[in-house]
Amino acid sequence: MRGTPRLIFAAVVATLAVTGCDDENLPLQERANAFVWSDHVPAGATVVVRNMNGEIEVSASSDDTVRVTASLAWRRGNPDESLRLSGARDGTDAVICAVWGKGRCDRERYSSDFSFSGSGTDARVHFRIEVPAGVRLDLAGMNTGIRAVASAPVEARTLNGDVLVATAVGPVRGISKNGSVDVRMTSLSGTDSVIAETLNGDAFVYLPEGVDATLDLSVTNGSVASEFAVPISASTSRRSLRATLGAGTRAVRIRSINGSVALRKLDAAGRSYEP
Repeated sequence: MRGTPRLIFAAVVATLAVTGCDDENLPLQERANAFVWSDHVPAGATVVVRNMNGEIEVSASSDDTVRVTASLAWRRGNPDESLRLSGARDGTDAVICAVWGKGRCDRERYSSDFSFSGSGTDARVHFRIEVPAGVRLDLAGMNTGIRAVASAPVEARTLNGDVLVATAVGPVRGISKNGSVDVRMTSLSGTDSVIAETLNGDAFVYLPEGVDATLDLSVTNGSVASEFAVPISASTSRRSLRATLGAGTRAVRIRSINGSVALRKLDAAGRSYEP
């Protein structure tokens, strides 16, 4: 988990060429299992995923192996010529990438020439990834929905798409520019922090009963709500809530410019929603 939380992040650089509506009349082509990769990754390591256009879906693995499959859907261009899918080890970590055109991808930098014109392709990549217990997630995309169930810290950020994260171990950052953010944690320990931010969309955080947290909830155009009782010393208004629950040992920040934000409770059994 490196860097400062941002609503617009610099990890992805794209070149976009807009096409006309005629593309919608082209036949949809699909390919299942267009890419398959697996390797052993130990607990405490990080799985890094970069996807410019499509979906990132993470679920639990039954052993110590990361398993990746990717499916494609496209109308324009030839993905065999202008799209590269890869998986590789970087020390104990794993780096999984979808790269369009002459872009590049490693754990520090990601760029793609995502062009709908000429010889480019509008292919959408749907990554399905199984991750062992205790493995961290670093997930990023451009026109990408992110859904992750984990048991370790998660960083998930996208420009256009929803972010849904469920995990038992923090810290967690869920960030979108245009989309909703939903973060659910079954427990918080130590100095775990939870951040859910969006420019255009709703942001919700679900936590268990009895949590110790310093709350910072705010919106510009929307509403703020909390299912947790806040002390009379809290600073509250229709568009912000700042309060301390219990010892206040963990930071919980929920923000939206155009949308609602809320802090909600997990159900009575303490179950986390699995996106």
